[in-house]
Amino acid sequence: METPPSAASERICRFAETLRYEAIPPDVVEKAKLLALDVIGIALAAHSTPVDAPLRAAARALTGRPKGEEGGDLGPASAVGEKRRMPAAGAALLNGALGHALDFDDTHTLSVIHTAAPVIPAALAGAEAFGKSGREMLRAAVAGFESEIRIGLAAPGRFHARGFHMTAIAGTFGAALAYGLMAGLDGRRLVSALGICGSMAAGLFEYLEDGSPVKALHPGWAAHAGIAAAALAEGGFGGPPTVIEGRFGLLRSHLEGEAFDAAAVASGLGERWETLATAFKPYPCGHVIHAFLDAALRVQRERGFAPEAIASILCHAAPGAIALVLEPAEAKRRPRTEYDAKFSLPYCLGSVLVRGRCGVGEFEGEAIHDPRVLEVASKVSYRREDGFDFPRFLSGRVEIRLKDGSTFAAEEKYQRGCPENPLSVEDLKFKFLDNACRSLSRPRAEALAEAILGLDSLASVEPVAGILRNA
Repeated sequence: METPPSAASERICRFAETLRYEAIPPDVVEKAKLLALDVIGIALAAHSTPVDAPLRAAARALTGRPKGEEGGDLGPASAVGEKRRMPAAGAALLNGALGHALDFDDTHTLSVIHTAAPVIPAALAGAEAFGKSGREMLRAAVAGFESEIRIGLAAPGRFHARGFHMTAIAGTFGAALAYGLMAGLDGRRLVSALGICGSMAAGLFEYLEDGSPVKALHPGWAAHAGIAAAALAEGGFGGPPTVIEGRFGLLRSHLEGEAFDAAAVASGLGERWETLATAFKPYPCGHVIHAFLDAALRVQRERGFAPEAIASILCHAAPGAIALVLEPAEAKRRPRTEYDAKFSLPYCLGSVLVRGRCGVGEFEGEAIHDPRVLEVASKVSYRREDGFDFPRFLSGRVEIRLKDGSTFAAEEKYQRGCPENPLSVEDLKFKFLDNACRSLSRPRAEALAEAILGLDSLASVEPVAGILRNA
């Protein structure tokens, strides 16, 4: 008689191994395709920005080929803008980092994880490396999504409060699972891959102190590390099955003294599909900012005031949001770098109230030093709001007082793009094309969208990968 799984990683792996594509609900499959569409479009947009060069240089250096040396393919996998195929881990590193570089990608808000950026690059690399179909890639991606999200659900928001970026940490496990399934890992080898991830998963929020762009790297490194863990396990290298809940496992090592629910890591697998709870982003900035921007725009459009008429803006914010985007106050009112601006609620409010928008271009070059925007940003303060259901919902309330003494307020309980306030499929296609056309012609971008949204009918992923190589 087969021994039932007991450790959390064993239960996750049993779920992943036995998951059949046909057993995944159609709405989950459609959500997985939209998540892939979204993150690939963002990667193509990031390819056109300055952050691309250092990330690309690092991914190329890791191939081992001397700088400038020409030649054929270096491996089996495709990366955005790389004519030659690369090793799977290097391609996933570049695709994952670019997919998160603009901070425009999805979030599972309760677990506080960017779902697709670590997993889709690993699943795509695995599908190419092992000649898998689009259906097999989607199956592996869904298994990765469901697993990484649940690691965050063991202690919602608690990892973040201690300075750990859960996308980097849990994403490593999700990537290893997705790639491991593509590689044919099962049983003890798949469990070992997750056990090895415990010694590879890392990501800190210290970038907030000086606006460094290191957060962009986190999902790419998670994808890279997850693939490395799967490769080690495939070769027979072992890892502990109690990596998540054990005496020195992830939960106890990272959350010592905090409450957590280890049972949540494997709860409801195959019955409750957390992929559906993932939220898309309408703005390329910290997700906790979005509700405030929509609330402020609504007030301005309804009341018709100019930014020069504003005397003060008071933001009612959850403690978790304050730590990310409102403190230290003076630094947030005058962001030091483009990435710093993405985590500045004052700057983003200034942008929407002065320019009427807060898109990719509003975080490029001299845009973050616009004196009109910074003047509005200087008028932003906050009040702690303990009544918001954070991080389940990334709510925001603004009170805008004008120089004539009039005051207007608005609140968004459900941030736009979440399941309770969703973006439509057409909205997401528009977002994809707007992003992808920064690196592709319109016809090629439309062909790529068609291929991604038709992954379940593709015998191989080459229709997707080929366009990415030629970005």
